[in-house]
Amino acid sequence: MKTRFLFPHQFRLIGIMLLVVITIICGIHNYQTGGIFNSTFLGNLNPIPHDVWVRMIYNDILQVGIILGLLFIGFSKEKIEDEQLAQLRLDSLQWAVYVNYGLFILCIVFLYDWKFLSVMIFNIITPLLFFIIRFRWKIYSINRDFKNSLA
Repeated sequence: MKTRFLFPHQFRLIGIMLLVVITIICGIHNYQTGGIFNSTFLGNLNPIPHDVWVRMIYNDILQVGIILGLLFIGFSKEKIEDEQLAQLRLDSLQWAVYVNYGLFILCIVFLYDWKFLSVMIFNIITPLLFFIIRFRWKIYSINRDFKNSLA
């Protein structure tokens, strides 16, 4: 089977390493400052100080790293790609979108102000997380069932 839009299998390891490094950096940053991503409110038109630019670029790099790591993990080829995995990938992606938007609708109804803004920020990565969790769980279940049928 030809898969046109998947990364090579080695990208999964790169994604895992990238996600681990970014998670460690975010953990250290959270411990030092009390927040993972620092937000800056620029309510005036004064020139932006240098340290604010550095913080903004730092936050951007962390967020892009998280997204790239999850994309590499979720959309890299398996060692053996077949039609069953392609269908499983499609089903998992569809399930992830349904769950993500279901939770998002609940957040629209029940959250306001800055809490809602936080949900919007994390809504960028939650479809990828739901997809990866569902896809890996289904692969694990299929492999477990196959091993049990051999025994």
